[in-house]
Amino acid sequence: MNQAKIAKKFQKYFRLHFEWIAFSVGILAMALMNPYTDSGATWCLFERMGVPFCPGHGLGHSIAFIFRGDFTNALNANILGPFALVVLLGRITYLLKQRFLFTNDNLPLLNKKSKNKKLWQN
Repeated sequence: MNQAKIAKKFQKYFRLHFEWIAFSVGILAMALMNPYTDSGATWCLFERMGVPFCPGHGLGHSIAFIFRGDFTNALNANILGPFALVVLLGRITYLLKQRFLFTNDNLPLLNKKSKNKKLWQN
């Protein structure tokens, strides 16, 4: 394979899978972090710019508390934490269903026999 074909194939797979992989890695990182510590570098753009209020402040801690079953601290860290986790998990589920259960022609990938037929045709 020449380099142009390899690059085109990589771009296709990158576009198809980047979003769900990035969200999954982010949720996994928040689940594994220790929410009881406040040390470490911040990823908050508002805080780095010196803005005193950040709407996402404590969101990672809130999600980490949820994974530990501590819902009181999760809501105290950021009231939108549970909602953000549900939205992210819903988006990941939607993307995985879209990428792995159906092709662009609305054909099930697992059903090889009906590859050239539409779902509503016999």
